[in-house]
Amino acid sequence: MKHMNLEKAKKIASRALLILSVLALIVMIGTVLVTSLYTVPISDDYWYARTGIGAKGLWHRFIVAVQFSYEIYVHHQGTYFTSFIGSLFNPLIHGGFPKLRVVMFINAVMAFASILSFVYVALGKLKVKSATARVFILAAATFVITGFDAFQEIFYWFVGACVYGFPMSLGMFAVTLLLLANGRENSTKPFCVLSAILGFCAVGASLAITGTVCWLVLSIVVFYAVKDKKLDKKNIWVFLACFGGALINAAAPGNFIRLDLESGESFTLVDGIINTWGYFIYALKWLFLNKNYGCVFLALIITGFVIFGRSRTTAAAKDEQPHDDAQAPEESKRFTRAYAILSAMLLFTPFVTVFPVLMGYGVGWMPNRCFYILIVVMDIALGNLALAVGALLSDLLKEKAQKPVLIALAAVLLALFVTTPYNIREYIFLKMDKQLYLGEFQENYDKTKAMIDSFADMEGEDVELDVPTHPEEIRNFYCFYLTEDPTSNFNKDIAKAYGLKSIVNTRKED
Repeated sequence: MKHMNLEKAKKIASRALLILSVLALIVMIGTVLVTSLYTVPISDDYWYARTGIGAKGLWHRFIVAVQFSYEIYVHHQGTYFTSFIGSLFNPLIHGGFPKLRVVMFINAVMAFASILSFVYVALGKLKVKSATARVFILAAATFVITGFDAFQEIFYWFVGACVYGFPMSLGMFAVTLLLLANGRENSTKPFCVLSAILGFCAVGASLAITGTVCWLVLSIVVFYAVKDKKLDKKNIWVFLACFGGALINAAAPGNFIRLDLESGESFTLVDGIINTWGYFIYALKWLFLNKNYGCVFLALIITGFVIFGRSRTTAAAKDEQPHDDAQAPEESKRFTRAYAILSAMLLFTPFVTVFPVLMGYGVGWMPNRCFYILIVVMDIALGNLALAVGALLSDLLKEKAQKPVLIALAAVLLALFVTTPYNIREYIFLKMDKQLYLGEFQENYDKTKAMIDSFADMEGEDVELDVPTHPEEIRNFYCFYLTEDPTSNFNKDIAKAYGLKSIVNTRKED
């Protein structure tokens, strides 16, 4: 009877955790999706639109996008794919505010869908069968992205979405498809072809994404090569597609021109390595000290401890059960070896993300949009590490010691959660929910749209506005802004977009 009551209590607790995890996912993702609907044109949106203003018809816009992509490749950076879509789908060229809403909403949907699908498929490869465990891990991964930062330059800026958001999503989809292809006996070609296409598109973006996607694909190639004791041609072809695109990106003349412009002093290989290590340490401190990632990490250790045992580790070692039971120990060893190598490569991913940015652009820092890529890969790498640590603990401890250790871990987690300075009131998605409730984003959207609509009656005129001088006027968001210099390229691009003679900001910079 006591055993039956215990099992019933476990089922109730599991169901409650599942429901809470689903609700958390809805709130976290829903906040970003709704807020994305209030994105307004800002900054480089106008630069990406300037060559296409006045283009008539889809074919004309396509030609303009190709020309703009070539211009960027030769004079600015090697983002052959993202500069193309940034021009082709630019709402300032065609579609206006309604199109901007659609594009930004799709960007947010793809961002979460790509990351969560990757995590979900990866958990399937590890034979995590518990629906509660899977959904809880998905919620934990989402919390890191939505709870610590708004990532305005990804979710609430059109060009940021095109150059970073969309390609990162395509890259994660490419890796996920490659994982799926390796789990199938038949019909793998469509998965591999689509993975290669998406990967090639993804690496035609910022160098942060180029290195990241290539490294993640290489990690999968190495994992299956060690696990299966052979190099699979389909995996190699996907990697070559990504690597080829990366070479096209890296060879762009614009990269070297931009390096000369942005790097005021010589930036050596040693400087790049030192700064990369320093930035990695900064990101770790940001997660564990400034935020409450320690709680997430420990929660995932407990999750790994619970869902993986000694017997389950052997079961997870096989994509399918061998016909000869004598093969099981050998396959288990190969899987363990391959998984250890994969985990190590995942932990190295942040360095691959950071180094091309710091070295390629000759700077010692990363903007918010690049920091998003870094946090996504650290979310994956550290989350995987936590699950592995939990599984290892469960495997090493004797059965009698497991329950006391589990209770101790839970007690430490509770203590961390209660004492952390980064408490629930600090969660970004909850702060944004309050801003949505107060109508901050909606009011900014309505005012900006009304202002831009009024430009239709000012064609050919000199326009003066009293607007923000920087995009961070609203917390956790980006708003329309202008400089005080009507002759700046930024102001000129805005004036051209709306047929104005000139436009200037009368507000002084703070």
